[in-house]
Amino acid sequence: MSILNGPRLNFWGGIRTDVSLPNNSPTIPYDGNEEWPLFDLTTSTLAPSAESYTDDQLNNMINAPDGDYYTAGGWNHYGQHVVDMQNALISSQGNPGSISTTGDMVGLPVYLLGSVDPVTGQGPVSGPMMVDLDPTSSTTTQIFVGGLQIGGNSDIQLLIRSNTVCSSFDVAGRVLLPAKMDAPGSFHASGTFQLTFPLSSIVSWNQNSSGLRSIIQAPGATGIVLRFVMFEMCPTMTTEQLDVDYAAGRYTPNPSIGRVIGTLAPAFADEPLNCQPGRQLVNQSTGNAGYADLGGNGYLSIDMVNVIPKETFRAVRDDITSPIGPNANYGPVTITAGTTALATLDPNSRPLFDYYVYGGIVDLPLTANQLQAVQTAALAINAPGRVAGTTLQATESTYRVYADQRNVYLEDYPDGLSITLQVRYLGGPVPSTTEIDLQAAAPAVYDEPQYWDFLDFPASLTVNPGQLAISFPVTVKPGSAAQAGFVALTCIANGLPSSGYFTSFRKYAQTDFGIPAGTNITWELMYPNVLRFHYLAFPAMSRYIPLNQPDAVMGAKNPILARTSDAYKGTTLFMPVVRSMSPCQRALLRAYLTGEPWQPPQ
Repeated sequence: MSILNGPRLNFWGGIRTDVSLPNNSPTIPYDGNEEWPLFDLTTSTLAPSAESYTDDQLNNMINAPDGDYYTAGGWNHYGQHVVDMQNALISSQGNPGSISTTGDMVGLPVYLLGSVDPVTGQGPVSGPMMVDLDPTSSTTTQIFVGGLQIGGNSDIQLLIRSNTVCSSFDVAGRVLLPAKMDAPGSFHASGTFQLTFPLSSIVSWNQNSSGLRSIIQAPGATGIVLRFVMFEMCPTMTTEQLDVDYAAGRYTPNPSIGRVIGTLAPAFADEPLNCQPGRQLVNQSTGNAGYADLGGNGYLSIDMVNVIPKETFRAVRDDITSPIGPNANYGPVTITAGTTALATLDPNSRPLFDYYVYGGIVDLPLTANQLQAVQTAALAINAPGRVAGTTLQATESTYRVYADQRNVYLEDYPDGLSITLQVRYLGGPVPSTTEIDLQAAAPAVYDEPQYWDFLDFPASLTVNPGQLAISFPVTVKPGSAAQAGFVALTCIANGLPSSGYFTSFRKYAQTDFGIPAGTNITWELMYPNVLRFHYLAFPAMSRYIPLNQPDAVMGAKNPILARTSDAYKGTTLFMPVVRSMSPCQRALLRAYLTGEPWQPPQ
């Protein structure tokens, strides 16, 4: 647990996510019907009821004002899905028990990077990309990343190039008030992301920096791990501003902007790459979680960035770089292990008042008696007060199940895959035989069985005493090749919901589109089956290549063929960036562009 036990660089600032919204629902309000079918999001095509409308008509429906809440298609139709840090600066560094707001890295900017072109070696030309595996779900968000940089371009202290992806965890309440504002309901929530870069991906670093040396040259380190939390997010423009912009024909992107708090630390071989390890404490009012671990230096370190909520949303909508301010004040915060008190923290003093400066992590020195209590009893965080109808009561999930495999595209595993679960009891191995129950269900709106019932997996697993991990196979059911949809596979230890963990899957349909093999593919055969959905749902792409114009698409044949190939799949440059085009759709597009006779992939 390197973020909690080793040297750290902590940072905070602003963040911007420019996602496109119409694909978040298969329906839109239209002509008095609140659920008029527009898309089939499982196949990335239009719903049958929408096929007879022209592209202009459908665009007008998507962009039509929707009363007092943005448009029928949501608050951002023209986003490019790029994620970028906004004045996110390192604010402290050091080791548990000696974190300082001074140091050689303090004050330097932190950037997430897009990918270098895997074929030409050029770039990056854009940033990380935010993508939902299931666009209708709030818990399947991913960010595809191409690297990391500390320092400005004229003074780079650390440069990493590595294509990886991180997924959202702990999507739960982080801001209590107001009850409503001119923004999606997610303004209340936070999302936690973790990713790991191997040491081999470091292009350059300042070897004279003590802060970087402590992480990169930590004994046994295999990489650099980054954990960051996004919260207090809202669209840049209000409903009124967006309606005026669209009415004027500007169609300006309306990214979501908010706060970010993060930590960089050494990564080690026995740690998960993308899922935060440690003992999990869940706030019983908000559902958000913190993580604790007992280090070898006599400190209990707790990642509390999400445990205590923020009472109110920031006062100025577009101010995301000024000091974040304190969390809600519930009074003195007591941390215990069973009946043993470990510490009482003043909400008006460090480390709670300016928690974001320290990455939200609290380090508690322990006596011998406290150390024994932590090793044998459940942890809890409590405070006596009440804020906005909530109390502060965070309790440890005695059993915890977790894994790196959060969002899975089944096309990457044609022969099935193995999922490895980490299983813990009070942070250690289970003391007795433990049963893990597995259950599949729809993660969001596509809840009919034909959209999610396509996996084969064991109904339960048995973990033996002392065992830390268990693996199980997942395959596609025979006869399900033509199905397309989304499914969440939930794992629960000993029937305790507090231990639950899920992995989400997307399955693309294997289809020939009703087109005989050997057919020469025309625009009329390709466009409705492949590009029409992407033209309407993600019009920002058409600012580079008009996807509804045959000459423009054919004129961009070479870059389209390149960017839709497997060589780009793991990068931020893959087309479409939202991974919404199935292998069969990509094959049909290639057949159209190359003139080769149609042959559906097997």
